[in-house]
This record gives sequence, structure tokens and C-alpha cells, in this order.
Amino acid sequence: MAPPPPATGGGSNERTPLLPSGGSQSGNSPFGVTPQRLTHMLDPKDPDSLRELGGPEAICKALMVDPKVGLKQREQIGSDGSYHSESFQVRREVFGRNTLPESQSVTFLQLLYAAYNDRTLIMLTIASAVSLAVGIYDDTWGSHKDDAVKVGWVEGAAIFLAVLVVCFTNAINDYQKEKQFQKLNAKKEDRTVKVRRDGNEVEIGVQEVNVGDILLIEPGDIVPVDGVYLTGHNMTCDESSATGESDAIKKGTLDEDRDPFILSGAKVLEGVGSMVVVAVGSQSFYGKIMMAMRQGESSETPLQRKLDVLAEQIAKYGMSAAILLLITLTIKYL
Repeated sequence: MAPPPPATGGGSNERTPLLPSGGSQSGNSPFGVTPQRLTHMLDPKDPDSLRELGGPEAICKALMVDPKVGLKQREQIGSDGSYHSESFQVRREVFGRNTLPESQSVTFLQLLYAAYNDRTLIMLTIASAVSLAVGIYDDTWGSHKDDAVKVGWVEGAAIFLAVLVVCFTNAINDYQKEKQFQKLNAKKEDRTVKVRRDGNEVEIGVQEVNVGDILLIEPGDIVPVDGVYLTGHNMTCDESSATGESDAIKKGTLDEDRDPFILSGAKVLEGVGSMVVVAVGSQSFYGKIMMAMRQGESSETPLQRKLDVLAEQIAKYGMSAAILLLITLTIKYL
């Protein structure tokens, strides 16, 4: 069954944008289109905005790229016609790089504090302090003051040592897992894509893709950036990871009454084609999703929350039993 054609109305959108379009826009930008205009066209998909911009050919012209040649490998244009030592410097200043800002890593001390921030461990710490104080008092001024070996402090010290072992063990395990997770994320982004540069087909890392690049895609590719369809044959993409829609979407031009927008995170199921990159990094659809997840991420899973409730109940019952035992012994020896 063929997927429904993309909505053409600009007034009624099927969803609202994920995040406000940030982007860095320079007042003296040499490009004929702003990052905000391009991201607005994609989030949500708006064919009318694409028509207002003049279609893919006009976008390529505004981004100073020839679809048949691609970007120049040594592009060093400046807003005033000057040259820069770094390739694509101005382009990246205006549209950004295809990387996400590094999330703030958790320090070992923060993990140690999180491991100790448990009612059961806090209760054990208080119990160890009381036991240690009573044991020292008994060894110094109490019934065991004349003993050759003072062992009253052992019980309290053992409890405190057990709390330290639990805290450091949990913190070290969490710290190691955090480092492994960071390495895994870095490895996941270490892949290459095919682009057209200086008229040749070359492979570059996904971090090196720029707005204006002509990206070449084929079956099995995971699209790392947002783009607009240029040419191809029978291209079908799975955008369920980005939009949640389970149906495969056929890509093509507006004249073919197909969806011309290719979102980052989409998987190419069949067909081959090329697209002009219009959004990268945190301005891409996938980048916005990842940034939104960072802002609303929860450090606790449902299982952890249930275990926290169980630990809290155990701590309450344990404290109640301890207080009851203290009152009973106090009444007995008075």
C-alpha cells in the first residue's frame, strides 16, 4: 500500500517543532538562506516553505553548491570575499558542525555521593556512630575499663567500614560503566558516508559533513543529517526512529507528489539517490531529539524507583524495630 502523500498545507501542522531553532546566523553571511529558514522547513515538514525557497535547485544556489560537482574540498570563502586557512570555516560558523555538544560527565565524587544517598546506608552510619561512641565509653569509663584488650569500638568500626565498602564499590562500578558508555557512543559515531566533492565521489566521516554537501545514499545507510531530495531512483526510507511512523515513505520531488524531505536517523530501505544537506548537528531532526532527551532524561529506571521504595520501607521498619528494642531495654534496666 502506497504511503499517503505529504501534507501541503502550511497552516495546519501535524505536530509542533521539537525545539526552537537556535543556529548561529551571521549578519554578513555570504549564503542566501539562513539556518532558521532551513530548519523551519523540516520541523515540521512544510512543502510550502520549500516552494517559497524555490525548490532544491534554488536551495543549492543559496548554499553556493553545484549539485553535479558538490562542495569544493578546499572551500575557503569569506563573507567579504577573503580566504580562510581552514576549509569550510565560514560555512560551519553559520550552519554549525555535524556534532552534538558533549554532555556534562559525572565525576567520581558525584557518583560516590549518589551511592551514599540511601536511607539504609545513612541509618547504618548513624548506628555505627552510636555503637562506636557507646563502645569507646564502655572501654574508657564503663565496665570494661580495666580489660587488657579494648574491643568495644570494633562493632561500630566494622559497620562503618561496611558502609564505605558498599559506597565505593557502587561508585567505582558506575564510574566504569559511564566511561564504557562514552567510548561506545564515540565508536557508534565513527562511521563514514559518501559525498560529492569537486565532482568526485569521496568517503568522509559523519562529523565532516557540512550544510551544502551533496550526500549520496544507498540501501542500508542511516542518514546522519537532514536534507532535501535531489535525484534518485525508487528511494524508500524508514523514518520510524525519527517520527514514529511505521510505514515506509517513498522519497521524490514535489512534482512527483512524494516526500522530498529526508530526515536524519532515517534508514534507506531501497533505491539510491542524492540529497543536499540542509541541517547538521543540533539543528538536525535527530540532533533536536537527542538534545531534548538530554534535557528531560531521568537518571532512574522504573525498576530502580521500585527498589528505592522497597529500601525505604526496609529502613523505616528497621528503625522502628531498633527504637522499640531501645525502649524495651531501657525500661528493663531502669
